[in-house]
Amino acid sequence: MGTSDDMNSLVGKSLGQFRIVEKIGAGGMATVFKAYQPMLDRHVAVKVLPDYHARDPIFKERFLREARSVAKLDHPNIVQIYLFGEEDDSTYIVMQYVDGGTLKDKLRQSGALPVADALKFVIQAAEGLGAAHEHGIIHRDVKPANMLLRKDGHLLLSDFGIVKILESTTNLTRVGTGIGTPQYMSPEQGTGQAVDASSDIYSLGIVLFHCLTGRVPFNADSPLTITVKHLNEPLPVAFLRHVGVPQPIEQVILKMTAKAPADRYQKTAEVTSELVRAAAAARIQLPWNLSGSMIMANAAQSAFASSPAIPDVAPNPPLQHSAQAVVNVSCFRCQAQNPSDRLFCTSCGYELADRKAGSDRVLGPNGRPVLARFLMQTGVLSGRAFRFHQDLTTIGRTNGNDLLIQGKTVSRHHARLWFENNRWLLADLQSANGTFVNSARLPANQPVALNDGDVINFGDEVVLFNILY
Repeated sequence: MGTSDDMNSLVGKSLGQFRIVEKIGAGGMATVFKAYQPMLDRHVAVKVLPDYHARDPIFKERFLREARSVAKLDHPNIVQIYLFGEEDDSTYIVMQYVDGGTLKDKLRQSGALPVADALKFVIQAAEGLGAAHEHGIIHRDVKPANMLLRKDGHLLLSDFGIVKILESTTNLTRVGTGIGTPQYMSPEQGTGQAVDASSDIYSLGIVLFHCLTGRVPFNADSPLTITVKHLNEPLPVAFLRHVGVPQPIEQVILKMTAKAPADRYQKTAEVTSELVRAAAAARIQLPWNLSGSMIMANAAQSAFASSPAIPDVAPNPPLQHSAQAVVNVSCFRCQAQNPSDRLFCTSCGYELADRKAGSDRVLGPNGRPVLARFLMQTGVLSGRAFRFHQDLTTIGRTNGNDLLIQGKTVSRHHARLWFENNRWLLADLQSANGTFVNSARLPANQPVALNDGDVINFGDEVVLFNILY
């Protein structure tokens, strides 16, 4: 599947259980298709990489390792990866389908965005990047084309890790030829140097510039010339001033896009807090009801309430309003969207109040609770993910279990998962067809500690286990 014609020939065919419906995007790294998964009656996005990568054993190894790492990212502003694999010399990733196009599409249609909308999108992207950075993952290709939009304005980042894989299997490390998109690339990445979180922040600053002005700050006929401009030319703030961008926001963009990494913000949390403060100083009301970011909504209220430039602002009216309105909420266990006036998730039956979160006592290195996740690989639940608190979870085929797996080889009361002494433990409950971890059958009622990345079999049903925090 190396040429455009070859890729187009996939339409109407199947990769595994996914029937390719149409091509929805293409670039130098991959072709993206919309596909239908009959088993779960849903559409997904399938990203297919060129076959010359699939034939490279080094690439395959790196691809699988990086894909497993990226699949662990679990954040509302990151596209969820369901599966990854190979078939007929096609290496592919199956991920969440987002129905509103990309930020690139929106900018192409509308040009420059209102300041509030631009900040809404960039802050959501910053929150997704921050979650990845906490797991040691640098995006390396932050740009509007990798920012997917739902129709309600919610933004999700995609394509984590692909640039890192490709950089590791090519020799394109000379100035101006690094893998990525030169218009948004930091000076250090463009010159083949090491990158870190501040490199993604630089690229995000360029995205914000593009959103506010309708154009990128540096462009030229060749990638090398664009890289040299990023290295040597000051950010053309005249374009920001021409469209009336408030000076406090301009100052944040200048720090995000400083030439030297040490002169930038070092964490995305700094970026979000500074943008909220700048918006408050400029008397810009941010549309948090669309972004769904409750953390940043609190920050925004705090900034407005404490700003002397905005008198007579009640401390909590936005939160009071959103508490009364029926909005969509995400189920903790399966991440399905549900109306907030329901008590239980309509997809998996979990209590939307999420009272089991009170069981989470042990925190990871980032200060967040240590959670477990099952990524279902087979059966009617294939491609779905389920998270678990530090509480007892029962697994079986019949009602009364916390996780129902409707497989013929799954017993009515099959296994038990729980957290104890800083470890996730799994025990088989004398099931007929057994519980296996990495192909080794567990003795009945004898708990075994799980490691991140273990493959579990409940009878014939296969689950990938991950530890999240």
